[in-house]
Amino acid sequence: MPIRLLVVDDHPLVRGTLALALGRSALVEVVGVACDGAEAVEAVARLRPEVVLMDLAMPVLDGTEATRRLLALWPRTRVVVLTSAAGGRLEQAALDAGASRILYKDAGIDAVLDAVVAAVTTG
Repeated sequence: MPIRLLVVDDHPLVRGTLALALGRSALVEVVGVACDGAEAVEAVARLRPEVVLMDLAMPVLDGTEATRRLLALWPRTRVVVLTSAAGGRLEQAALDAGASRILYKDAGIDAVLDAVVAAVTTG
């Protein structure tokens, strides 16, 4: 069974490219996309993905708070943060909110796929 994945990013090009590239893998089924943290929380309620690939810096509701809220409601969901916001404070806040892993947007698609799979297989 492929891993059910929700892709969350406020940039349409990033969001669409990630969904397309990751969806080509037999390991992943992209069940939806969201453009901000509030939409992500709503999408998790509807789509029940196993993993959420979450940006941190977004309008309406940032990735850290979205992670906190969605994990309070669906604690078995895994969140992998993919961010361009380098800085220990932001990453630590996301980990404190319950994110499983942190990756930077300069990672290759294979590294992102590996992180998604690892989030499910190793917690």
